[in-house]
Amino acid sequence: MVANTNPIYSKEGNITRAAKLTTAANDYTGVSVFNKEIFGADPTNGSFVSKLRFKALGTNVASVARIYVNNGNGNENWATAPTAPTGTPSGTGGTILAGSYYGQLIAIDAYGQQSVIGALSSVATTTGSTSSISWAWTAVAGAASYRLYVGQTNTTAANSYYFTSATNSYSQLASHYSGTYDDPAIGNSKLYGEISLPAVTISATTATIDVEYPMNVALPPGWAIYAGLGTTVAAGWSVTAVGGDY
Repeated sequence: MVANTNPIYSKEGNITRAAKLTTAANDYTGVSVFNKEIFGADPTNGSFVSKLRFKALGTNVASVARIYVNNGNGNENWATAPTAPTGTPSGTGGTILAGSYYGQLIAIDAYGQQSVIGALSSVATTTGSTSSISWAWTAVAGAASYRLYVGQTNTTAANSYYFTSATNSYSQLASHYSGTYDDPAIGNSKLYGEISLPAVTISATTATIDVEYPMNVALPPGWAIYAGLGTTVAAGWSVTAVGGDY
């Protein structure tokens, strides 16, 4: 068999700009402003990341690095979670089947950045097969639109179909399955993994310390990798991604 002489990446492998992490993010949801973008995938073909390299920049206490895979809509730090919507059911005006329904919201600004997903509503109970639900909520300052996730599961971020509204209300006439599918548990930043970062003391006679985190992950076009710290450190860690574009 003839050996494959083509590279893994069709474009030259690249190491992206380094991000410096110093301040604790202390979250597992990717919402902190102290999570920094480490790598952005090619907007057309996507990219492959083989590993992240953490290099100590000086003396630090022990910490942990949390790595997030981001769907390209920003780091979920534009706005806090919207309040839970209120659903008012009606037995007429639509085709919603009898059942218990819950809603929750994401606010989106004019640049497409999403807020943290809000809390679940109280249950809206419909009867018969010709029901509708009028949803309303408190407007979020700066929001250009909203995603209203509706489902029949009373678990936060478990409902995966949403309707889009330009205002702080929505008249739902059909089943939630008629909405757009998207898993809000993925959201903008999904926790991918963690790695311990040791306490380090750097001097003129001590080599700097590298810690590598293997990823071997293919990112869709426009997706990104973020990272944050569990503990604030003094000198900080420089983080680069090793990989390439397809």
